[in-house]
Amino acid sequence: MTRMLFALAVAVCAAAQADDPQIFFQCHRGGLNEVPENTLVAMEHAWSTPGGVPETDLQTTRDGVMVCMHDRTPERTTDAPAPWNEIFIDEVPLERVREWDAGVRFDAKYAGEKVPTLDEIFAAMQGHPERQIYLDLKGVELDAVTAAIDQAGLREQVLFVHGSPVMCERLAKLWPGARVMTWISDPPEAAKKRFERMAEHDFHGLAQLQFHLHAVKTEPEIEYGLDWDYLAECVKRLEAHHAVLQVRLFEFDAASLRRLIDLGIHWYVTDEPKAFRVALDEALASK
Repeated sequence: MTRMLFALAVAVCAAAQADDPQIFFQCHRGGLNEVPENTLVAMEHAWSTPGGVPETDLQTTRDGVMVCMHDRTPERTTDAPAPWNEIFIDEVPLERVREWDAGVRFDAKYAGEKVPTLDEIFAAMQGHPERQIYLDLKGVELDAVTAAIDQAGLREQVLFVHGSPVMCERLAKLWPGARVMTWISDPPEAAKKRFERMAEHDFHGLAQLQFHLHAVKTEPEIEYGLDWDYLAECVKRLEAHHAVLQVRLFEFDAASLRRLIDLGIHWYVTDEPKAFRVALDEALASK
């Protein structure tokens, strides 16, 4: 574990003992249900929510600049005109990318938001040691990302995301101490099998492992496809390897959050950070 992860783990344990657990939640693309995804305003939206840690996706322009965008083309999230809207970002120079509006398609009040560069995100973090960020390594070179992090002096504030456990292990080897997360999005039985395959390798390279939790029923209370006892077991097994369980909830309320917190789960993922914080506050007050 890095020094920061160790400090956070100590803080979480101490807070839990005080019956007031410290909760963190990854704000997916900054909180894509509440703000235009992968923009500076989305990152600020996440950071302004207590416990929020924004996540952003990285692509690289034709001239080698890392920018925040999920898709390989700008069609869905910007007002890029034809033919640019269907061209891969790695074939487009930054100057052209900066002409597009990345906020107006979400809501007119966000008109004028641009596709940010990674350097701009890092500039917003410097001088704010409390600000963390998840970087989803899509169309980027790992060496370029780590060099940018070191140049900005943000090594302790960055968490890495990748869909491949093999890549996560490689990243951890190349950059010792890196906090790396991957996810399991399979249906329950397949998810359990994937978890066991990772366990066979002692979850090597992982600081966090995320389960996607879909509700199998919502009345009279929310129940997830992975039951409470199984989740509690996963928490303990990951902790034995100095890792934590994170859950992405597609349905949640104060009662379900309270139960998950009581299982020892203190890291979450949400598309709506403000709404999640409201339910979380209610859950914490219900003990």
